[in-house]
Amino acid sequence: MYSFRHHEHGHDHDHNDNAMVHTHLTSVGVDIGSSTSHLMFSRLTVGFPSVHQRRPEVLDRQVISRSPVSLTPFADSRDIEAGPLADLVGRAFRDAGLNPDSVDTGAIIITGEAARRNNAQRIVELLSDQAGRFVCATAGPRLEAILAAHGSGAIARSREEISLLLHLDVGGGTTKVNLIRQGSILGTSALNIGARLVAVDANDRLVRIEPAGHRILKDAGLDCHVGGVLAPDIRKLLARRMASVLFDSLSGADAPWADYSVIQPFNLPERVTQLLFSGGVAEYIYNREARAFGDLGPDLGEALTAEAVRRGYEILDATEGIRATVIGAAEYSVQMSGETIFLPDPAKLPMRNLRTFVIPINRSPAVADEVERRIQTVVRERDPEVTGDPFAVFISTPPFSGYALAHELADGINRGLSSLDPDERPDLMVFEQNFGQLIGKMLSPGIPCIDEVRLSELDFIDVGELVPGEDYVPVVVKSLAFGT
Repeated sequence: MYSFRHHEHGHDHDHNDNAMVHTHLTSVGVDIGSSTSHLMFSRLTVGFPSVHQRRPEVLDRQVISRSPVSLTPFADSRDIEAGPLADLVGRAFRDAGLNPDSVDTGAIIITGEAARRNNAQRIVELLSDQAGRFVCATAGPRLEAILAAHGSGAIARSREEISLLLHLDVGGGTTKVNLIRQGSILGTSALNIGARLVAVDANDRLVRIEPAGHRILKDAGLDCHVGGVLAPDIRKLLARRMASVLFDSLSGADAPWADYSVIQPFNLPERVTQLLFSGGVAEYIYNREARAFGDLGPDLGEALTAEAVRRGYEILDATEGIRATVIGAAEYSVQMSGETIFLPDPAKLPMRNLRTFVIPINRSPAVADEVERRIQTVVRERDPEVTGDPFAVFISTPPFSGYALAHELADGINRGLSSLDPDERPDLMVFEQNFGQLIGKMLSPGIPCIDEVRLSELDFIDVGELVPGEDYVPVVVKSLAFGT
C-alpha cells in the first residue's frame, strides 16, 4: 500500500478527473566530491502515471536553484572541514530562499576521495539533521558510477537513441567507466585517474599530492613533493599520460599502475564508437568552464578530448557534467509489509537508511544455484567504503509462487550466506511475495525477513517497529531522483 507523507509547508496536491493525486515535493541534492561540492534544489511532481499503475513515479522535475560549485574544504589532517562545508550548505539554502524546514526530502551523497576521509560518514550525519527524510550515503566508486550514469543522462540516452555506449565520469580522484546498452549497465570499472590527484597554488607550487598522485608522478619519472613547483608543461604531460592510460584500459590493455585500479577493467564485447563524459572534467571537455582551480582539470579535459578523437570515438553531448548526480530523494512513499514476516529480535527495530540490492528470480530448474551466485555477487561488488553500512537484499519473484520455490530460495540464500563473515551479510531480506516468515525460519543466520514490499535498485529504506496489535511493519521507501 502506498501513501504520501502529508506536508506541513503548504505544498499543494493536484487532482484530475481520474482522482489521481499529484504531490509536489521540494527536494535537495547535496554532492560532496573529491574536488568540489554543490547543491541542487528541485520541485518534483510525484504521482501515479495511470489508474492502473499504483507505484508512484516522478512525473515532472523543475530545478529551482543551483548553488555555485565550490572547492571541497579539506583540513591539513586530510579530514573534511565541517565548519566551511556547513557554511557552504547554509549559504546555498539562503540563496535559494529556503531553509531546512521547507525541504520535504533530499539526498546527501559523499563521493570519491572525500568518501575516503576518516570523518566522511560523520560529515554526512552532521549535514542531515533530518536524517529520517533524507537518503544519506557514502558512495564508493561502484555506486558513484551508477549515480553518474543516471545523472548524466547516459542511461536515458542509450535507452532512447543508442544501443551501446561508453560513459566516463571523470572527477577529482577517480574516473568511473560504464558500458551501457539500451538503458542497462553491462560493466563498470574505475581507475585512480582524476584532476585533483595533485593540487597547486597560484605560483604553481604543489600544495597536495594524493597517494595515487605520487604513483602517477613516479610513472612520469618525476620526483615531486609538496612545496615543489609543478610547471604548466609538466601538468600537460601528466594529463596526456593519464588520458593515454585511461583509453588503453578501455581497449583491454593493462595500466602501468594496475595495482591502482579501483574496479578492474571489463572486456568490451564489441567495438564501441560513441562515448559520453560527465564529472568535473567534463565541464572542460564540453567548453562549459574555462577557469582553472589549481589542479589538472583544464589539461586533463584537453588531453581526453584529443585522445578520444585520435582513437576514433564520437563524443556525445551530456545533459549534465559536474552536476551529474542525484537531485534528491524523489519518491518518498510508505508501504506496509505483509503479516507473514520473520523478526528474530523485534527490539532491533527500527532500521534506517538501508540501501537496497535487487535480485530478480524467475522460475528455472536451478533457482537455488542462481540465488547463491547472486547473493555472493552483491556482497563482492559492494564498495569497500561502505563496508559495515546496513543494506537489504530484495528478491523479486513471479506471482503465485508456492512452497517449492520458497524452499529453493531458502536453500540458495543459506548457501550464499554460509561463506560470508557475519558483518558481510545483509541486515534484512525483503521478498515480493508473502513467504517472509516461511523462508526466515529456514535461514540459519536468523536474518529479519519482511514481505509483500516492492523495491527497486537505488532505493533506500527505513523499517519501523511493529504496528501495535498487528504483525506487520511500516516501510519507508526513499528512491533517488535524477535530473534526467
